[in-house]
Amino acid sequence: MHRRHLLLAFPFCLTANAQNLDLPLASPVDAVNVYIIPTDGISEEAVGSIARALSKETGLWIKSTLWMPPDGMEPFAGTNQYPSEDYFSMGARAARMLHEVSPRTYYIVLTDRDINSKSRNFRFQYASHSPMTNTSVLSVARLMYTNLGTPAAIEVVGERVAKMLLRIVGEMRLGWKRTSDPADLMYAPIMSIDDVDRMSLTHTVQSRKQAQ
Repeated sequence: MHRRHLLLAFPFCLTANAQNLDLPLASPVDAVNVYIIPTDGISEEAVGSIARALSKETGLWIKSTLWMPPDGMEPFAGTNQYPSEDYFSMGARAARMLHEVSPRTYYIVLTDRDINSKSRNFRFQYASHSPMTNTSVLSVARLMYTNLGTPAAIEVVGERVAKMLLRIVGEMRLGWKRTSDPADLMYAPIMSIDDVDRMSLTHTVQSRKQAQ
């Protein structure tokens, strides 16, 4: 895997130009496999770059959309956490505006807000998935800091985001299974940023490709 290329493809910036213009859809075979949707403080340019890198690594057609507003979402009372379930409708909203989609197109919403499920069974969530709506949401809020609460280096943030996005694509579109191996990209459950940092991006991608 071209790890350096993938990691540097995610500069974390807040302003950018539109990416990946749509083409007419000739048939369902031409449909995009995965769309990544930037919202909140995530830039179109950052998501466009990593979508292209993920396409090269997975063999899937992965694209980014224009920045999408979150439409008045409210945090849980007394907190800075937002309900992860509130982001799932953004996949359907994107589908109505895009041409290169099919019923199997998957959507990943990327936000810099801290998220949690409405059940509040955990302190927070890095990601949440809704197979029924073909949509996941990934929060980078906690990926941007060390376990001491200080800002992490930009390359470390890029590596973490790349791992988590590839993990979602692998599970939701490539059929990769979760594992108890802490060095594997599909390790579960992820309970802290240390778990994310221990996961190996390169080894997992190579081993999955060889197994296909």
